[in-house]
Amino acid sequence: MPPSPSSTPSLTLIVAATASNGIGLNGGLPWRLPEEMKYFAKVTQGVKVEGDEPNSVIMGRKTWDGIPARFRPLKGRRNLVVSRVGGVDVSSSPLTTLHSSLPSAIASLPSSTTNSKSFLIGGSQLYTLALTASPRPLVDRILLTRISSPSFPDCDAFLHEFRGQGWKRSSQKDLSEFVGFEVEEGEREEKGVRYAFEMWVWEA
Repeated sequence: MPPSPSSTPSLTLIVAATASNGIGLNGGLPWRLPEEMKYFAKVTQGVKVEGDEPNSVIMGRKTWDGIPARFRPLKGRRNLVVSRVGGVDVSSSPLTTLHSSLPSAIASLPSSTTNSKSFLIGGSQLYTLALTASPRPLVDRILLTRISSPSFPDCDAFLHEFRGQGWKRSSQKDLSEFVGFEVEEGEREEKGVRYAFEMWVWEA
């Protein structure tokens, strides 16, 4: 059973998705956007000062495997890898732990009273589990990079539709305050791909 809301540490889902909620292709990303990846890294690492605890990132086995070996584990963050069948050797990876389920990983996160943040970074199965949990989602915030063009019709992994189901889009000011740095409003273009940074919060 998932942890109760009162005992669940705050968890933020972070994802890039097309207008049709496409998020992946053949185990990777359908796009290569270095500036968007810098945003992801800056957000998930956090703006830290000496003595702060590292942020945490939860991911499934396929997401872990999809990170190039030279970048794994994601530096400056606690890496929590979820695999129901095991088969993931994290013994040589600092600040990395293996968990048999998403609730187990969430239960091991620092409490929401600490100065660290926790993020769910993929893949689609964990996103769906988190967004469809009852009586409420296992995440209370979504940081969404909404890709508006091109359409990337070949995606084979998708984000569960969440809009209109208890989620409300926040202002750009609230997004900037949460991540700890200014995030400009509106679309930007990189390598012919247009996208915008959004934040949604659970209010049901």
